[in-house]
Amino acid sequence: MTWEPLHVKDLSMAIQFIGEKEWVCEHLVTRLLKKQKTKTISPDSLWVRYENGKPTGLLYLSKQGLLLPYLPFLEERKFVLQEDFDLLKKILPDDTSRIYSIVGKLLYVQAMEELLRFDGGVCVDYHLMTRSKSEPLPPVPLIPRFQVRKATLGDVECILPLQILYEKEEVLIQPDLMDPEKTRKDLNLALQDQIILLGDYEGKAVSKVGTNARGIIYDQIGGVFTDPNYRNRHFARALLIRLLHLIHGEGKNACLFVKIHNQSAIHLYEELGFQIQEAFRIHYT
Repeated sequence: MTWEPLHVKDLSMAIQFIGEKEWVCEHLVTRLLKKQKTKTISPDSLWVRYENGKPTGLLYLSKQGLLLPYLPFLEERKFVLQEDFDLLKKILPDDTSRIYSIVGKLLYVQAMEELLRFDGGVCVDYHLMTRSKSEPLPPVPLIPRFQVRKATLGDVECILPLQILYEKEEVLIQPDLMDPEKTRKDLNLALQDQIILLGDYEGKAVSKVGTNARGIIYDQIGGVFTDPNYRNRHFARALLIRLLHLIHGEGKNACLFVKIHNQSAIHLYEELGFQIQEAFRIHYT
């Protein structure tokens, strides 16, 4: 068993290795596809685990410090061997403080927490849910004075207030550290790579939903948010159904992760045909 750097020529192999399990690690698949397009791994780092000449795991570390583990070899034994620990310690940076978050299936994140001895930080646990493109969709609810439209680059300033509220409520561990300029920059990038739908009520953008990772056979949905002053009017339902039509229309299935205590959101997703598949975690170090 060895851990070796993943090279550009091996990206197709890595993507094929993940295969139909891409919904477990959609953020990783999206990054592998981008690396394949740009034909470079730098400035990030990728390693592949081989056992008996076959790939059995992947590890991605971005320059910014995002760690994405895909470790299916753990499925049967549920723990990391000492040999794996020793080899991984050699390839990961000596200064683990550069790792700001670990994102992935709970089992994989727990293995990295143990390896890196991350006892502190903040862990947020989620349900990972999937929806098959073969499942029929309910009709889009008809809501007076509410319109759904696809956002464009010209909508950045229109979306920004909603995105700031969303990040403060759902994403940021320390909402007081919100950086509107970073959010604006990230929105510009998302509008170029992702599908984002806006819900306008009486001409005002009050709700949004979109993809945040686009793979080969799955698209991952994220950023589902409605202005608190306009909730309980089925705006999110209308947006989600329209987005699912677009995703399934491209021949893809859908996946998402939702906080385990967000019962209202889980109920909505289940009503729309999503099923809970795995436990998922983000560990902010």
